[in-house]
Amino acid sequence: MKTLLHVNYFEGKGRLQEFLDLAIKAGYNGVELRWKYRYDDMTQKEYQDFIAAWKSAHPEMEIVFGGCVKYCRGNADDVKADEAAYLEFLNWASRECGSKVMNFFTGDIQPEGVVWTDYAHNGSAAADEGDYERSAAGLKVVGAEAEKLGMLIALETHNAYLHDLVDPCRKLLDMTGCDAVGLNYDHGNILINPNTDPIPKVFETVGDKIYYAHLKNMLVISKTDRAYCGCRLSDGHINTTEVMRRLKDCLRSGIFAVEFPNTGDGIYAAFKDMEYLKFIKDYLQI
Repeated sequence: MKTLLHVNYFEGKGRLQEFLDLAIKAGYNGVELRWKYRYDDMTQKEYQDFIAAWKSAHPEMEIVFGGCVKYCRGNADDVKADEAAYLEFLNWASRECGSKVMNFFTGDIQPEGVVWTDYAHNGSAAADEGDYERSAAGLKVVGAEAEKLGMLIALETHNAYLHDLVDPCRKLLDMTGCDAVGLNYDHGNILINPNTDPIPKVFETVGDKIYYAHLKNMLVISKTDRAYCGCRLSDGHINTTEVMRRLKDCLRSGIFAVEFPNTGDGIYAAFKDMEYLKFIKDYLQI
């Protein structure tokens, strides 16, 4: 199992090189980056050229990219343009970065008047059959291209999206019916949903379709209103050892990333989380 460092440990304008150096220094096997660069110190082309050059210099490092096409409720013309751009990026990532799996989203579902963090009333809770049909149709297109490239597409279990909890994920994957399309299992997101799925249910329901995973941890401050804060892997309410025990037998790509959902010292956290993961891998004989 290869461990990647997610860019949210150390992200910002002018920070990309230091982040990539951090991944190597802390002993990670690669990185997860964004599809589209967010800052004004590089153009998108400069960003992609920079990453391709880094991969050439460090061929042993795995690179995963996050991406989104708003199949659920996006404007049809925008969806068509974004789909074409994403398929082009998918080919570039395979060719220039050797990417094997891509984190993916099909667009958020946030009804008017519902705040983003009201996860009980957005995402799959607010979805209709049209959302499933449009998402499945789009995923068939992306999945077909991924199959040609020998890649996997992993839908992140993320709040405010159709693919937030495991039952809607199962339904969407079954409707898509493409072997190249599976899940990016992120229990940190599932935990803070009022309709949260326990770890055993995740693996009972979608264990055959977990292609990638995010590991992060959360301290739940109030179960009543799902108040929470992010923390290092060892310190929250998610039993990471139990997650890893189950992942080792079903993680199709063999790759997972660790995240740091906190605005604190991500540099220190990157080293400490790797130390913790080494303990778990040794304990579980991974």
